[in-house]
Amino acid sequence: MLPWITLLVGLWIYVIWSRRRLYQLMLRTPGPRGYPIIGNLHQFWIEKGFLRALAVKIQKYGTAWLGWFGPFPVYFVTEPSLVQDLLTAPHALSKGKIAYHTLEELLGSGVLVLDDPKWSKHRKVLNPAFGPKVLLSFIPIFNNEGGSLIRELDNLVGKGENEMLSYMKNFTLRIATQTTLGSDVKEEEIYKNETLMEKYQSCTEAGIEMILKPWLGIQLFRCWTNFGKLVKDSNSTIRNFINKMIDNKLEQASRNNQPEVKTNSFVNLAIDQLKNQVFNYQNVADEANTIVFAAFETTALTITYTLMHLAMFPEYQERVFEEIKSVFPNTGDFEVAYEDLQNLEYLGMVINESLRLMPALPLSLRKVTEDVKLSNGVVLPKGLQFCIGIFHMHRNKDIWGPEADMFNPDNCLPRSLQDKHPYAFIPFLKGKRNCIGWRYALISMKITLIKILRNYKLTTKFRFEDLEFVDSITLKLKKLPGLQLDRRN
Repeated sequence: MLPWITLLVGLWIYVIWSRRRLYQLMLRTPGPRGYPIIGNLHQFWIEKGFLRALAVKIQKYGTAWLGWFGPFPVYFVTEPSLVQDLLTAPHALSKGKIAYHTLEELLGSGVLVLDDPKWSKHRKVLNPAFGPKVLLSFIPIFNNEGGSLIRELDNLVGKGENEMLSYMKNFTLRIATQTTLGSDVKEEEIYKNETLMEKYQSCTEAGIEMILKPWLGIQLFRCWTNFGKLVKDSNSTIRNFINKMIDNKLEQASRNNQPEVKTNSFVNLAIDQLKNQVFNYQNVADEANTIVFAAFETTALTITYTLMHLAMFPEYQERVFEEIKSVFPNTGDFEVAYEDLQNLEYLGMVINESLRLMPALPLSLRKVTEDVKLSNGVVLPKGLQFCIGIFHMHRNKDIWGPEADMFNPDNCLPRSLQDKHPYAFIPFLKGKRNCIGWRYALISMKITLIKILRNYKLTTKFRFEDLEFVDSITLKLKKLPGLQLDRRN
């Protein structure tokens, strides 16, 4: 018995010693003391929501503090200067494993989850697929599918309040598959019967379950449960769809020794990388799945939340409508050119304000791969994970004023943003590992909102102050307001 006790004591001493720098940081840094094994997880459950619990902690400990996600310490930051330190640090490019190991299981090893230096290699390969000329070539797709969306929404006119998110998700999924895979998903049975959307939704829900209940990440705990079967089934369905789209393009390329239709979609770039043995097939499938999911999910949410805000604040809706009408005097399905987007400054302010209040990704988790010293004097030791609270920083009253929680596009006047720290507003993050598709997102969102707001007036009975957030990988609402559409002249 004594040898076993000695072994356990020795093991315990080794663990404490190997993590001594983390405990030293804990003693010097504000934050709640974590319990063994569970850390502060119980407090997040008590507060009934991760975002709500973080708000309580920020109010108590400030804009930089150390918490414990189970046995793992996490440095939480909502101070713009410290956010800049971290997003520009050369050794803070790798993703934190608390959340992103879950996404890796669900989406594959794409640029969203890869650690550096693999991330740098993949990002360099993918950058040309999001270049300015490529994005301009997508505008006809945005216009064409935007017209289809208007025809779908016409069926809702005069029929009371309806949820918009499902329409936006189907729309953004269509443009994401065309711009990423070079294929129109509308004729696929898996799209028409909504199975594909259902499986993506299941993956999103499974992701947050696995983050908040870490034991679900262990195969042994879920292999015989319905949860495990749900994850496996959703993954399999999505993978089969993505692989089918890729195989079709590879078959075309093998017949003609090049893609049948030379477009700028990701899949054509990927085929070149396969030929050059830079990517293997799994790399292509993982990146395609990641890009499609990230593009359609976040874009759909932002469009929906922008429409929701405008319905709740009709004075701002009328102002943006008048601006759009001055450029597009007629309703219906019209073409929007890139040059037109430059003449709609207030629309850009409206989108930015919606992104400020409700960023599609409210948190960003990474880790430092070497010691990183911050401008506040704190040294984050190698291996420590940190979390940037985008949602909370965007609502910080010290930055945005006493009404930081209210929707007001004037917050995003060019001169207003110039007066703030450059890292106080980061809906697409900043630094070397910013969102690769941020320009894609803004162009597609602007064209879509122009078409919707020129054709419809939106109203809702739901009050802004009654919005309630729930835990998810992306920012979600407990109850999504319904919107009523009335036709504009």
